[in-house]
Amino acid sequence: MPRYGLGLFWHKIEDALKSLIPVYDKVNRVISLGQDIRFRRLGVIKAIRGEDLIVLDAGCGPGTLTDLILKQTDYIKQIILLDPIRAMLNQSKRRLNDERTYFVQAVFEYLPFKNEVFDAVVSAFALRDAFDLSSAISEISRVVKTVGGRLLIVDLGKPENMLLQAAIGVYWRIFAPLLALAYIGRYGSIYRLLYLTYVKLPTNPALKRMIKRFFKYVDLEEKLVGGVVILIAKN
Repeated sequence: MPRYGLGLFWHKIEDALKSLIPVYDKVNRVISLGQDIRFRRLGVIKAIRGEDLIVLDAGCGPGTLTDLILKQTDYIKQIILLDPIRAMLNQSKRRLNDERTYFVQAVFEYLPFKNEVFDAVVSAFALRDAFDLSSAISEISRVVKTVGGRLLIVDLGKPENMLLQAAIGVYWRIFAPLLALAYIGRYGSIYRLLYLTYVKLPTNPALKRMIKRFFKYVDLEEKLVGGVVILIAKN
């Protein structure tokens, strides 16, 4: 099993995500205490710059981040939405009506693109679901341009401080599933699996070190006492 990444639990998490598609965005609002869109927006402001950009939304889910990018900027020439779950891509297609969008079913670890294709790769609350995090980051770095290329990651974070780490773990293990349960009923219990993705995360400093192996400059900003990270990497 990979040191970081879901490994043998990958299929279990993916199957759970399929069942949550109809309520995915709404429950994310609830369990993030209404902050998930704000964090995505902050990341987009920092990472999406330039003109006629070709962007990869890796782990696009129902298209939330791409929708935000297209509404918030005028810089996009083309944006590829990639997800391993066909039903998520179908949801994205229904949500987005823009000739600049294209849809690809694939996993992080095997991206079906040539080297240095993208001006930016963005991923929001998705990279933690990689089978093998190191392989995923390596593949992402391969398809980003070596001159001027950028990576944006907005995701759950794991602070290095053990007390904060434990407190955030309790939130994802107990309180987030309870909030989801109260909001959507019995399907909310599936959100207990979020704790598994949290356990499999590297600490925030370790994540930054992993990204630095592939990018020249990395800035990691912690939010909610380290429970969320906004990471910008540049070449």
